Amino acid sequence: MDTKIDCFVSVIVPVYEDADIIEAFIHNTIHVLEQNFTNHELLIIDDGSTGQTVPKIQALLSRYRGIRLIQLSRRFGTEVAISAGMESVIGDFVVVMLPYMDPPELIRPLVERARSGVDVVFGVRENAGNVGWFYQCGSELFHWYVRRYLGIKLPQYATQLRCLSRKALNSLTQIKDYHRYLRLYSTYVGYAQQEFSYTPLELGSGKHRRNFMSAVNTCIDLIIENSKHPLRMVTWACVGAALLNCAYLLLIVAIYFFKPDVTPGWTSLSFQNAFQFLLISLMLTILSEYTGRILERLGDRPFYYVTNEQTSSVLLSEKEKYNIVTDSPEVAIVPELNIPSIKGAQR
Repeated sequence: MDTKIDCFVSVIVPVYEDADIIEAFIHNTIHVLEQNFTNHELLIIDDGSTGQTVPKIQALLSRYRGIRLIQLSRRFGTEVAISAGMESVIGDFVVVMLPYMDPPELIRPLVERARSGVDVVFGVRENAGNVGWFYQCGSELFHWYVRRYLGIKLPQYATQLRCLSRKALNSLTQIKDYHRYLRLYSTYVGYAQQEFSYTPLELGSGKHRRNFMSAVNTCIDLIIENSKHPLRMVTWACVGAALLNCAYLLLIVAIYFFKPDVTPGWTSLSFQNAFQFLLISLMLTILSEYTGRILERLGDRPFYYVTNEQTSSVLLSEKEKYNIVTDSPEVAIVPELNIPSIKGAQR
């Protein structure tokens, strides 16, 4: 058996209506953590489940140590649920996993890579998985656009599985965009990163599979939130339209001087009106998207609301060690407890 790694590892697991798989996942994850790390915590974020998911997790709090459960007031989405966990964990290294697709056995190799000096280790599917060709083409187009115009090399088959150093985690929690896409932001922060290829599980009867329209909406949100390129395209379209209108005016002047008896036909006029209407519609569509983002930011609302938090005893080594991150400015000492407190963490 491999010796335990002397560090504090936090595992974030967002769940939503996962009653059929959550007990086995928690059992396997706790076993892996206890066998491989001196200090650990398993932070489960319930994203507004209404079935038996939460009761099953609550029943396990008395059986296992090192588990925390945070219940969000309603469903906010996987990305926001993970963000809620990132703002609460206390580990030196943080692993993000989805219970229906990520094997707990991958936690140790992920942490080992992170401990070697890689701040962001992210999972990548070894193949496209069970998706249709239309979805696949759309995915390839989106990732090409992200690389070309956002300047970010985002692997096409990247998953939510990842391991973050405390330094990378602190940087990610400073990003306050309402529409979050952690797979994009994990590469955006610019720290050393490395791919981790694996074959995801297929649990949960495929109920978590994203449909095409949901993926399209996510892509639109990400492009509008992270790039001015659509507005720049509108700018160039307006410049092009202005040049065409100038050419059309010159044509009218030429017809007036050289063929005074010829009246411009309704075809050319209709074409011009149709073109202008299409251009105005495109402008209004994109401007409305940016206006919506401005309104969201002006609202200054929290990204999520917590309705309940429960915990079992946090597992520490016999020496009562706490995670101390010397390369991060986010660490402060709580005088009355004489233990380190990390900004954004809730003990």
